[in-house]
Amino acid sequence: MLRLQRSQMQRYGISMLSVLLALLLSLLLQKFLPINVSPLFFAAVVFSSWYGGFVPGLVATVLAILANNYFFTPTLYTLTLRSGSDVLELVIFSLIALLISSLNSELRTAKHVSEAKLTKLQVSYRRLLETANEGIWIFDTKGQTEYVNQRLAQMLGYTIEEMIGRPIFEFMERQAQIEIDQWLKQPRQSIQEINQQFDLRLRHKDGRDIWAIVSTSPILNKHGEFSSAIAMLTDITERQQTEAALRESEERYRSLVVATSQMVWTADTEGQVINSQDWRVYTGQSPEEVKDWGWLAALHPEDRQRTAQLWAQAVQERTIYETEYRLLGADGIYRYFSTRGVPVVTASGSIREWIGVCTDISHCKQIQNALRQKQERLDIAQAAAKIGCFEWNIQTNVNIWSEELEALYGLQPGEFGGSYEDWARLVHPDDLAKAEADVINSLKTGEFFTDWRVVWKDGSVHWLHARAKVFYDDAGKPLRMVGINGDISERKQAEAALQQSEAIAKARAQELETFMETVPVAVWIAHDPQCHHMSVNRTAYDLMRLPPDSVLTATPVDGQYPFKFKIQKNGQDIPPQDLPMQLAGRTGQPVEAEFECVLSDEDVRSIYGKAVPLWDDSGAVRGVIGAFLDVTERKQVENALRQSELMFRTLADTMPQIFWVTQPDGYHEYFNKRWYDYTGKTVEQTSGEGWQKILHPDDVQRTIEVWQNSLRTGKTYDNEYRLLRADGEYHWHLGRAFPLRNQDGQIVKWFGSCTDIHDQKLVIEERAQALVQERAARIELEEASRMKDDFLAIVSHELRSPLNPILGWSQLLLSRQLNAEKTTQALEIIERNAKLQTRLIDDLLDVSRILRGKLSLNIYVVDLVVTIEAALETVRLAAEAKSIHIQTQLDSAIGKIAGDSNRLQQVVVNLLTNAVKFTPVGGQVKIQLQQVGSNAQIQVTDTGQGISPDFLPYVFERFRQADDATTRKFGGLGLGLAIVRHIVELHSGSVQVASPGEGLGATFTVTLPLKTAVSLKSEDKGLPNDSSNLQGLQIVAVDDDVDSLNLLRFILEGYGAKVTAVASAREALEAIAKTQPDLLISDIAMPEIDGYTLIRQVRASEASGDGRLPAIALTAFAGETNQQKIIAAGFQKHITKPVEADKLATVIEQEVKYRNRLRS
Repeated sequence: MLRLQRSQMQRYGISMLSVLLALLLSLLLQKFLPINVSPLFFAAVVFSSWYGGFVPGLVATVLAILANNYFFTPTLYTLTLRSGSDVLELVIFSLIALLISSLNSELRTAKHVSEAKLTKLQVSYRRLLETANEGIWIFDTKGQTEYVNQRLAQMLGYTIEEMIGRPIFEFMERQAQIEIDQWLKQPRQSIQEINQQFDLRLRHKDGRDIWAIVSTSPILNKHGEFSSAIAMLTDITERQQTEAALRESEERYRSLVVATSQMVWTADTEGQVINSQDWRVYTGQSPEEVKDWGWLAALHPEDRQRTAQLWAQAVQERTIYETEYRLLGADGIYRYFSTRGVPVVTASGSIREWIGVCTDISHCKQIQNALRQKQERLDIAQAAAKIGCFEWNIQTNVNIWSEELEALYGLQPGEFGGSYEDWARLVHPDDLAKAEADVINSLKTGEFFTDWRVVWKDGSVHWLHARAKVFYDDAGKPLRMVGINGDISERKQAEAALQQSEAIAKARAQELETFMETVPVAVWIAHDPQCHHMSVNRTAYDLMRLPPDSVLTATPVDGQYPFKFKIQKNGQDIPPQDLPMQLAGRTGQPVEAEFECVLSDEDVRSIYGKAVPLWDDSGAVRGVIGAFLDVTERKQVENALRQSELMFRTLADTMPQIFWVTQPDGYHEYFNKRWYDYTGKTVEQTSGEGWQKILHPDDVQRTIEVWQNSLRTGKTYDNEYRLLRADGEYHWHLGRAFPLRNQDGQIVKWFGSCTDIHDQKLVIEERAQALVQERAARIELEEASRMKDDFLAIVSHELRSPLNPILGWSQLLLSRQLNAEKTTQALEIIERNAKLQTRLIDDLLDVSRILRGKLSLNIYVVDLVVTIEAALETVRLAAEAKSIHIQTQLDSAIGKIAGDSNRLQQVVVNLLTNAVKFTPVGGQVKIQLQQVGSNAQIQVTDTGQGISPDFLPYVFERFRQADDATTRKFGGLGLGLAIVRHIVELHSGSVQVASPGEGLGATFTVTLPLKTAVSLKSEDKGLPNDSSNLQGLQIVAVDDDVDSLNLLRFILEGYGAKVTAVASAREALEAIAKTQPDLLISDIAMPEIDGYTLIRQVRASEASGDGRLPAIALTAFAGETNQQKIIAAGFQKHITKPVEADKLATVIEQEVKYRNRLRS
């Protein structure tokens, strides 16, 4: 703002100053030239308006009018005008001054606008020159540089300041200087009209040549004269180089075609071959044969169709034609050629012609095949050697791996990322720092070799060895690294194993040294083949009775022994050269020998030993090692044994019995003469296992089992079997064998004999048959007596229960006066119990018949549908009384069966009665009859209280019920289902029960064969005879009394059972879990855990079903209460002490058979 005010004050000051100056000059001139209006005021107005603009000019005009009016009008020194002429003059003066001021102001404004436009144009022009992509060069007529733009300076490598003022010829090569000089010297009238263009070669600051297109134009001054010139330069160095390279390439191509004998050919736009002199010369075809498509005839027949298709496709699509084929030369030989054809395109885009070449590549094909084979061999070698190669561009961090190398790092082909960091991620973390340090060091040394571990994706660790070479540029900067990696995991493992082996070897050496000093064998080591230098252990010194520090040598001295003892064989000295160690060192063969050593005190010792040569790396004998043992005592024993064996064989051959000897594993190595006389066989036929062929076929398996048991346990072998005599007859023999044990108790031999017991065996068999008959009769009597006792017990128990309410209410009726209601109630109770007693008597009679085996059947053809419907009528009233609905599903098409209709009806009635009895009010009972296979099946299902899994195995046993509470609620004897089972079994059928559990109902299934004969005899429940067989049974016996336990084990093992005897209930539980026995025998009174608790724990651990372990209580408690308590606890049988062996075996066999029948 201050600048603006100062500028305005300056313009107005200049205006006033110019008027003042004009006034002073006018006043001076007034003396010489009197005037009314001074013209100098016009000059002041002109100057003021030119310098300051219109307003300063107007100010100057007003001041000039006032000054002129005051100083030069006739009325001097006053502003008053006296006449019209004065006014007119003043007006004219004013108008002229105003006009001058206005014109000068316009001229000034126009000047400023022009100058601004010129300045803007100059700036734009300069910017255009500076930003132009071409170089701009302005120089005068003498060639001195006046201006260059930045582009030109950069083009020539100079700064603008370095080029300004210098002749342009300094920047040009000689020919360019001549052309520009000629252009500058052309006639002036001609140069004003001519703009010329040159291709000039300029000189860069660093000496390089720069090619440029230079367009020159003259610059004329205001007189139209040539004052300077402007040149525009375009850098065409690259184009010139390209054109030069193209020309050079064309020359090389022409030379190459000639040098390589390539065949050049041309074709028209349709692909018809026009001419190829080279082709005709090579193939021998005539011009007519080559034209069109005739050239195909020179191709191999297998290549013609493919080549023609590719050529036609290229012509149609106007693309480059490339292929390979085999061409037949004029010499009759096919050679591989590569052909390439390109279309020659005109400026309009149409194809003028096709030009191509054919190159002989037969040699290249051979090289390719050889290279392919080499690559295949290299790949195989790399795969076999587990080697992979890599190339790492250090500048670009591009790492190229072979597929073999990727496999060494556990990668699939192409999976490697290709950078240094990708490699580093694969190296084991513990090895990465060292590996990277080795890489950095290799960039300095040029060689890279190290080992590291890599971790595969599956977590496995592998060792790799790397070797590589680093390549550098001219400045010594590392460019790339090329090398290989190899899998050395096996080598590392081998090195670790070697280290371990070395450690083991040191330990073994120490152990061997210790062994040498402690082994009771004389060891001699010769350090040379002649056995001159010897080392021996302490035992050798002791054996030869020499001082420990004696120097020993086996080298003869004058043909004599170098030691104080003699070495003999059968009393004769052995020559020194034939001693075992000398002989082994001389022949290189192991030597085994026995000899006598005669010591200095004439004591003769028998020596056995072996000498073995030692070899060096070249295969020569470097020494001998010998081991010798004093066998004097053994020799004496062997002699005694030979005498004893001679006596033994003589005795065995004179025995009337067969005598044999086996090895510990049972291999028969000796039979006496009696064996060969009896069997008529040779030694080869019966040694080893050949004796088994002499056994009767029925006795082979049993005899082998008994014999193998003796071999396994070491117990005395005792068995009877039949042997085949030479005449073809079998005779019974008693075989016995005893083991011979050494001092450690180990069996070294078995000695056995076979005694002919054929006659005795016949007598025993007759006696046994009589005994069997007698025992059978006795068992039958005992069974009858037992059945009588059982029957009486049942009657006594079951008849008393209903008699109690009958007698009670009868006494009340007799002794008291009861009202009518109570009397009726009493009579009903008496009647109900009387009927119950009647049913009980009927059931008891049936049970009695069953027990005696007297329950008979009247066999007829039975229609089960009719039988079941009759049974339904019997139980219908009882069901209706409890509102129980009985659903029936009877298959009327089912076949008939052979059976007793009444007894089968009794079966159905008992099952239905039982279902109704245990089904609550409003429940449901279903009976179903259907055919299943060749059997008729009756199923009775109820929705009653069900049966617990623990009681299911006892449902069909006599006098068994679920528990006390149930018994009190429903009553009964537990005979109905037992009767059902016996009747069904008499019909050759079976009955089963199933229940999901208490409260879930039960299902009884009866299966009867259709039209089958029914056995009239019930199953014999009597005790077996005394030939009870417990063979193979696993039995656990428990008793805290050791004597009783040992007796029990002895009895059971005598019957063939395998007994696990324990002294406590806790050990019994462990034995049961371990051996899974067939039966348990337990005492009752035992410390800590008694027999009741034991059986409860056993039952608690068992699964439901028929898999219960049979258990027998063997106790001194003989009371009835004890018996019931024992059975209630879970035992099947109660046997009182003392016990008879036969009775115990019989009971065990009975219980096991019953259990097996339930399972089947």
